[in-house]
Amino acid sequence: MNKQLIAYILISIVFLVVFGGVASVLPSRRTRQLGHLRVTARKFGLTTSLVHIADVNASLTDRVTASGKKLDPKRSCVAWSKPYPDDFPEVPEWITYALDQRESSGVNWQLHETTEDCKGLAETYWLEVDRIKTLFPKRCVAIECTRSEVRWLGYERVVSTNDEFIQAMLQGLDSLIRLNTSISEERNTFNKLLETDSEYD
Repeated sequence: MNKQLIAYILISIVFLVVFGGVASVLPSRRTRQLGHLRVTARKFGLTTSLVHIADVNASLTDRVTASGKKLDPKRSCVAWSKPYPDDFPEVPEWITYALDQRESSGVNWQLHETTEDCKGLAETYWLEVDRIKTLFPKRCVAIECTRSEVRWLGYERVVSTNDEFIQAMLQGLDSLIRLNTSISEERNTFNKLLETDSEYD
């Protein structure tokens, strides 16, 4: 009887070790949900990637060493991107970071302009950008506009359905694309008018 009991115990231990080893290499439920979400995004022309960006909310100790040397703290997040439908050379290029919300009920933003042209943009442009920010999914870390694409940077919420998250992402990115391409077209038209006027000077 004792031998049978010992045999059952040994079999149970072996089973637990084998099952535990297999379970440890299997993706978690959250990982599977994120993978499915990102695969679905491709059907809508969206791409995702892991990126490292400046951590504007880093503490002073993370910014300066004990010896006084300045550091450039980074944070990792996920970038959701959508390219412009065509070549628009005059689109604004900038990145804005979401600041720490502990001292405010809303999200404050810190703008980092990447081109001189951004400084000449009208206040109505930035007001529209502020409105577009509210369209994006929550847990946003930064929003970036480059020459070739617009990007939302942050952390996905897998508690939401794929459709809700992706539709909110599309609404925000598409709105930014329309806004920036309209600016590019206005600038292009203005430049052509200047060239035409110069021909008659």
